[in-house]
Amino acid sequence: MSRRRFFVVFVIGVLVYLALFLRLFYLQIVKGEHYQDLAKRNYIRKRVLYAQRGNITDRNGNLLAYDAPRYYLMLDYQKLENKKELEEVLEKIKEVFGAKIQAKITRAIEPVVLMRLETQEELDRFYNNAYSLPGVFTSVIPERKYPFGELFCHVIGYVALPDRQAIEKFRKRIGPQSLVGISGLEKSQDEKLLGWVGTEEIVVNAVGRVVRTIGESKPKMGLSLRTSLDVRLQAICKEVFEKSGQKAGGIIFMDPRDGEVLALYSHPGFDPERIGENWENLNKDPLKPLLNRVINARYPPASVIKPAIGIALLERGVSPGDRINCKGYIELGGRRFHCWNRSGHGRQNLKDAIRNSCDVYFYELCYEKLGPNGIAKTLMDFCYGQDLKFDIPFVKGIVPTPEWKKRVKRENWYGGDTINLSIGQGYIASTLLEQTLMMMGIVNEGVIYRPIIVKEVLRGNETIWRAKKEVLKVIRARPSHFAIVKEALREVVRYGTARSAFSHRIEIAGKTGTAQVSPFSTLRKNLPYRLRDHAWFVGFAPFRDPVFLVGVFVEHGGSGGQVAAPIAKAVIERALDLGIHKEVL
Repeated sequence: MSRRRFFVVFVIGVLVYLALFLRLFYLQIVKGEHYQDLAKRNYIRKRVLYAQRGNITDRNGNLLAYDAPRYYLMLDYQKLENKKELEEVLEKIKEVFGAKIQAKITRAIEPVVLMRLETQEELDRFYNNAYSLPGVFTSVIPERKYPFGELFCHVIGYVALPDRQAIEKFRKRIGPQSLVGISGLEKSQDEKLLGWVGTEEIVVNAVGRVVRTIGESKPKMGLSLRTSLDVRLQAICKEVFEKSGQKAGGIIFMDPRDGEVLALYSHPGFDPERIGENWENLNKDPLKPLLNRVINARYPPASVIKPAIGIALLERGVSPGDRINCKGYIELGGRRFHCWNRSGHGRQNLKDAIRNSCDVYFYELCYEKLGPNGIAKTLMDFCYGQDLKFDIPFVKGIVPTPEWKKRVKRENWYGGDTINLSIGQGYIASTLLEQTLMMMGIVNEGVIYRPIIVKEVLRGNETIWRAKKEVLKVIRARPSHFAIVKEALREVVRYGTARSAFSHRIEIAGKTGTAQVSPFSTLRKNLPYRLRDHAWFVGFAPFRDPVFLVGVFVEHGGSGGQVAAPIAKAVIERALDLGIHKEVL
């Protein structure tokens, strides 16, 4: 190569090198701070993809609970330099959305929710201003919806953000903004309803837009539940109870042939979608709207237990024709124990005593034939105070015995305790569910089926599990004895304490109960609400081939015959109007 050509190549090389040097100097020194700032804003983010909880439907496919997608504005603290930058971001959000947000700098690893974006316009506003909102991004988080509001609030329950215990339990399935069950089916069926969160690694540019996705694991929706509940019947229970004007109570409606729960209504209720904002008022409300009075509240069962006790007396050799003279009281240990009818019922056999709810008949024969342990065993055989397999968390009742009183009350058992126990008063306490299961045992001549609410579990549209009819208890007694007691229950409605439940359209049978709350309740009228008796009615229809089993409880309602029985009648007749008795056949 000639010296001239070499010189030209050398000069060109020097100029190219000098140009590169000057360009690098410009990028790294002159504009270095600018591009360093852009580099910070162009980063990889690993974000949680939230899974939908499974749907909950009634028996006919009506949605009772489901997830709807909602956009949220999130803040990743790790992308902020200092408190000043945080303040600038919050001020910009206030300027763009008109929302004042309180936040402070933290070492939190997980992004936090700043606000919910209600409309597409708000979403567009974010993207138009994302360049000036470092660390802020959008995320889709499912929101739980309850289309029937408070109608199913106690049985379906509600959800909330996970606490530390839930995060530990479901750590691989949920994120910090996932929703977990707090009560009702939402809680008891959480393992099924919860899905599996996914994750996504994305590259985000300086204006907050996703440049590309590096890796992704998709979220999986939870399993869905089809329940035995019927929206129409639940609505009837609510409407009838509210129309009665009573302040608090519950209704349960079952199919006695298989244990399916068609309605489970507790009053008063709450809006499960707004429970967070109403929490303080709900907890202060003296009527306790959060309490499920069907399965989680215990009260003296009163005379509703008499059909079960009647079966036990017959099995112990009491003849259906044996009569006890009720003069309005008995005397024991120098004390008088009065019948609810202080004038007395006269001579009563078993059917008379059940029809008229005569206390003296049961005082005398239970004391003589059964004793406290015999009464307790009978009640436990009929599901009182027992651990039951049920789809929702519940409390079990209390069936006292001499041993129980010694252990719990540290007192001896007295004859008066046996007298009180024989008519469902004293230390005994039960739930409306237990009372209704007892009546199922009478209806089915000793067979009590497990109560069912969850009928099917589905993955998408595929049924992967279906509930089966399951025998919970079998009471060994003669069919003729059950027939005697059932006939007495029909007479209770025809001629006895539950005449207000008599219907010309369908033959109803059942038993009333009036649980004494205060010793003044039988002596005074116009008592304060908290001193009034509790009202019960548990019955079935039609008498000869029952498809409806109904339990009604009215807290501080007064007389079971005057208050609870008419509610049961109205619910049964309304169900008849809709033809529900044909649908469950």
